[in-house]
Amino acid sequence: MKNLKINDDGTILIKNVRLSYPHLFEKFVMEGDDEAKGRYSAKFLLDKETHAEEIKALRRHLVELQKEWFEGKIGGDKLFFKDGEDSGKEEQEGSWVISASDSKRRPQVLDKDKSPITEEDDIVYAGCYVHALIRPWKQQHPKYGKRVNANLVGVQFHKDGERFGEEPVDASNYFDDEDDGSSKAKSKSKAKSRQDDDDDFDDDDDFD
Repeated sequence: MKNLKINDDGTILIKNVRLSYPHLFEKFVMEGDDEAKGRYSAKFLLDKETHAEEIKALRRHLVELQKEWFEGKIGGDKLFFKDGEDSGKEEQEGSWVISASDSKRRPQVLDKDKSPITEEDDIVYAGCYVHALIRPWKQQHPKYGKRVNANLVGVQFHKDGERFGEEPVDASNYFDDEDDGSSKAKSKSKAKSRQDDDDDFDDDDDFD
């Protein structure tokens, strides 16, 4: 299957899905909650048209997991995979939505070449397309009951998409260019100073 792979170790790879509500680098803490309850988390949107086959396969897999873990189906609201039409959120219309999180381990976040991405890189954002690696797990809790949740294992950037929410503002578009030439002169002076400093090091200097 093109965009879905269920691995032998229990993880599931879903490709070319849209990233939403990403908290990949720092834990998200609900207002009023203790920081210990924070979680790394994200939602992944599977388009009902482009990912129709993958949606069916993942729903079938969830049925099998429920039979294996609970000997029968549990409520659809207890699963990590839900129909976006029921969410009331405009961006989730026309999609099925995976919700995945982890309270302990930060997910790996990788670029196309599998090099690590930092938050400052601003490569992954709400609205871009990614490949996601998740791991379903069984919950049986005396208070919260039976659930099939998903740990967030990793995210790989796939391609750009229209950002959800407001676009970042480029402040340079709102300021006038008031350079009278002195800025360039200062830059040259600083560059010359740095070159002079570099000349203080010998060719034989080693940096461990």
